[in-house]
Amino acid sequence: MLASIRIYFRYLVTAEAWALSLVSVAATLFFILFESRGRRLAANVSWAFISFAIIFPLTNSLNETFKRREHALACLADVKAYLLSYYQAHRDWDWGENGRERLPENHVANVRLVVASLVVDMRDVLTAPSTTRQVHFHTRWGREQKDKIVEMSRDMNGRIAGYFDRMSLAVEELKYAGQPGNEAARMRQYVTYVMRAWENLKNIKKYRTPIATRAFARVYIFVHPIFWGPYYAYLVDGMEGDDEKASAGVAVATTVYACLLSVLTSLAMMGLFNVRYRMEDPFFDAACAFESDARTHSRRETNGKHVGSSQQGVDLIHVAQEFAELLRAVAAEVVDADRNKCGGGPTRSTYPLPRVSGIARVETRAMGDIGNIEKLVV
Repeated sequence: MLASIRIYFRYLVTAEAWALSLVSVAATLFFILFESRGRRLAANVSWAFISFAIIFPLTNSLNETFKRREHALACLADVKAYLLSYYQAHRDWDWGENGRERLPENHVANVRLVVASLVVDMRDVLTAPSTTRQVHFHTRWGREQKDKIVEMSRDMNGRIAGYFDRMSLAVEELKYAGQPGNEAARMRQYVTYVMRAWENLKNIKKYRTPIATRAFARVYIFVHPIFWGPYYAYLVDGMEGDDEKASAGVAVATTVYACLLSVLTSLAMMGLFNVRYRMEDPFFDAACAFESDARTHSRRETNGKHVGSSQQGVDLIHVAQEFAELLRAVAAEVVDADRNKCGGGPTRSTYPLPRVSGIARVETRAMGDIGNIEKLVV
């Protein structure tokens, strides 16, 4: 319960939430205290408009946002699985009687470097700051920031396209060395699957819900306390009854209750909006979240809201961790591999074919030429 309350306040203790609370209290007090001909401006206003204009769009949008995150997770899993399978094919697959000996020197090391560089640039693209906020379109400094980030992303996407080209040519090296066509086709299929999953991830990163829907939701949330103020005055009238000589304590209590109800109603809407807004970019930027205390005072301003770094990534995809896991796998080679000049190759437990299998005792180790690249991601 305490943890839930803590998360609740972390999502709601923002500048916008304080401003919304002030608007809610001010509007409620106005309609309770202002009287015309001895009567409050009270009316039993219907909440139907709030339901279909604010609540339903927010909840439906939140559901779609979580679907986007789940789709991104599936695509990220495809990238990891197929990239690792592609690397393992270059590292382990053999044909005929040690057909790998005809491969060029350091073939596996070059493939490892290409895959690792691809992963690092993918990480940087997915964790780049968002450029789809309204300030990026309607303010000068926002447009300048957007242009810089878009330019960097364009450069990284260009390098990623080049890495895919090199992965394709690496398969051709295997074919020239005599690899059967069906195995080469399978490896090209791995590359195709990675490219398709990557395009999906880029689209999820780039395209969000329409800006207009976000603007409408924010405006409606802020103005609704003003137009629904008569409802809270109506509640006060109902609780005080017809007794015109109600005690001052009762009057204060009913007024405080109405103000608190107005604030809680507004914060509930703002909470839904904040959760949905936070999840629109499902990729967690660990590099920005854990900035130095000197620059951020242990806080980070995200989407106009101050959010603790540990809470910022609760529901987001930790891209850096996922890709670091992939790099550790790509760095591995079999300890007793029959190393040709190309690197890699089947373990001596499998070639020449032994009388008793020793697959269960095969060990792997990280190669030195990948260690520095892994540090770029962690």
